[in-house]
Amino acid sequence: MILEILNWLAYAMDSVPRRLFRLFVPETVRPGDYHWSKSETLFQPKVRLIDGGWSGNGTLWRRRRRSDDQWEYAEDPETIEEQMDRII
Repeated sequence: MILEILNWLAYAMDSVPRRLFRLFVPETVRPGDYHWSKSETLFQPKVRLIDGGWSGNGTLWRRRRRSDDQWEYAEDPETIEEQMDRII
């Protein structure tokens, strides 16, 4: 329950100001956005992946869909070293 609240707060702190800003200053689509790139944000967002699951603690990748210019996400599984670094 507490983790859900913390995830919601992290989402609100990361995405709400960005969405409000994008209402007034639209984002221009660059050609490089259609290639997979590492998604590096202050907080790792919980997003729906291509396979339908939710993102976890792995490396998050994103690209734009050409059909509707929305972001789509994929995730590399977390390695043992990353898991140990997160625990310690």
